[in-house]
This record gives sequence, structure tokens and C-alpha cells, in this order.
Amino acid sequence: MNEPSSLKWSHRTQQGSERIENKDCFSIIDSDLGTWIFVIDVSTSSTATTKLAKRFSEHFHTCLQDLLKSSGQLFAENTSQEKLLLDSYFEEEANRKLIIQKAFSATKKELKIGVASFLSLYRNDRSNRAYCFCAGDCSLGLLKNNSIQWVSPVHTGANPMGNGFENSMYLAPERHILTKSLNLRRNFEPEAFELETSCEDVFVIATDGFWMALNEVQQQSFINDSEVGIEGKYLVDDTSALLVTWSALEPEFDCNLSIKLRSPLKQLTAQINDNLLVINN
Repeated sequence: MNEPSSLKWSHRTQQGSERIENKDCFSIIDSDLGTWIFVIDVSTSSTATTKLAKRFSEHFHTCLQDLLKSSGQLFAENTSQEKLLLDSYFEEEANRKLIIQKAFSATKKELKIGVASFLSLYRNDRSNRAYCFCAGDCSLGLLKNNSIQWVSPVHTGANPMGNGFENSMYLAPERHILTKSLNLRRNFEPEAFELETSCEDVFVIATDGFWMALNEVQQQSFINDSEVGIEGKYLVDDTSALLVTWSALEPEFDCNLSIKLRSPLKQLTAQINDNLLVINN
């Protein structure tokens, strides 16, 4: 039996002042094969709701369960060496792509229409690498020295050649155009990237309302003062951030990472709020 996950997380989201609903949605799926984290920011111009994000995550979980079930049948007939291979199954990009595409295809078949920015992070707590896919303007950062270093590619009309996204691009009208996205009317071709990580790292997964629209002081206030609403014109967009770590230590940033998920457990699905879905295998 695998060691329990040491994942800890903190989440905050706030609906934008110019939005009729909050379309930022996060999912955490913690399993024997590691932890998958998704952020899906449904486009405000799309008629789709956060149902798109939740159904994608639920379809993904079903695919993951099918994989675990088939591996259990394999284990009944083979040696423990195959179990070790399963531990590293998602370290192969082709395997990660396959399960992502299966979840996308099932969501596309069910819902037909919807456009969103997408970012996924996969990490096995026995590995020193994080494996990611992204399409759109959600972003992944690392919390270091009391500041956030944003490390993921961004796909907008303001940087159409794939160059780094600069702060000055925020006001460009083209930045609202996604050059990559999760679009249920098209093929899904997210960009893959990997990170060398430490078990002490704190990851920040955020929508554009957080990482692009807020300056560093405002970001810290948004994370640290979780019970206090932030007023001002800079929160016109939905603003969301999820902080996760596998560290046994308290992070240097005051972000109240206090909730733990452990696996293996009995299957547990919990909608913590309308914008965060947590699934334990």
C-alpha cells in the first residue's frame, strides 16, 4: 500500500464586479497514482458554466478509476515489478495525454459547446518533477522568497508567437483572445511542460484575474486575508488562486495551508464550494 499523500492546500475565489457568475473552477483529484489538479476558467463570452469544469473532472476521475481497476486485475497475475511501473505511469507524457484526451472527449460528447482556459498539474509525491498541460491564460507559479514566480506558458493574442507574457500586455485588447483553449467544438491541443521541484515547494495555480490583474501586494492581501473582501476596480474579473504543497514544513508565506487530504481512503467527493471540487480515491 502506498504512503498517504501529504498534500495541503488553500483556496480563495471572488466573483468579479462585472461578472454575473463566477466561472473559475478548480479540482483536486488525489489518488494512489499521485495528485491531479485542474483549473478551468470558462470564458465569459461562452454560454457554458462551471458545469463544463466539473464534468471534465468527473469524467477524468472515471477514466482514472478504470485505469486503477484494470491495473488491479493485472496485479493479480503479475509480479510486484508491474506495481512499480504503475507508480511512474503518468511520468510518460503519452499516458498523461491519453487520459486528458479521454476526459475531454467525454465532456465534448456530453456538453457540445464551451470554451475555457485550462491548466493541469500532476505530481506523484514520490517524484521530484511536476508535469503540466496548459491552454489559455491560467497560470502556474512557485512561491519563493515571499513572492510568486510565474513559470507556465500563456496563450493570448497579446503574445501570439508564444513569447513571455509581459505586464504591459495586460491592457492590450488582444490579450482577451485565446490562441489555445479547451474548446468543445475543436480538437484539444494543450501545451505540455515539466518542472523540477522540491517537496518543500508551494505551487500557486491561478486564473488571470489573480496573476495578471493584481499586483504583488494585492495578491498577498487576497491570499492572506481570506475572510476580507477586496474592493476596487482591479477586481472586475473573477479572481481565484489555489495554493498547494507537499511540504511537512510551514510555508514562508502566510497562506494558512491547514487542510490535508490523505490517500488511500474510501472514495470521497466533496464540493467545498461552488468553485472547488475535491475527489479522493
